[in-house]
Amino acid sequence: MKDRLQQFLIEEALSPSKFADEIGVQRSSISHILSGRNNPGYDFIQKILKRFPNLNADWLLMGQGKMYKTELQPSLFDTRPEKQNIDVNPPVSEVNSISPDTEFKQETSKIEKEILLNTAGHEKTIERIVIFYADKSFHEYQPSS
Repeated sequence: MKDRLQQFLIEEALSPSKFADEIGVQRSSISHILSGRNNPGYDFIQKILKRFPNLNADWLLMGQGKMYKTELQPSLFDTRPEKQNIDVNPPVSEVNSISPDTEFKQETSKIEKEILLNTAGHEKTIERIVIFYADKSFHEYQPSS
């Protein structure tokens, strides 16, 4: 892994000391890892992957795949979402009356209808709807014909 870490530093044009500052570890820990004296621990690896989200963890840990993820769009998640007013305690009647799956389908249908209304007369059709969640996962929907 030390060879891959050295390769990553070269690719990113980072000195070991600058890299240590970037991920928030002591400079000596980088030196010990690059010299082969110590192996990186879980916290160290986690800090690297958090600071460099486009780095492929499989490549870093096991040497599998490419150095960088090709599917990640880091700029999409770099911005902080605006604070939203969300009622975390909805009325009990609402909680018990609708299943989460039904509620989700109804909400998706509302969004789809709203988009269709906004694009009416513009000869545009919806190809897909992608919803991004706070945990950086997503779900893709194809509108019904």
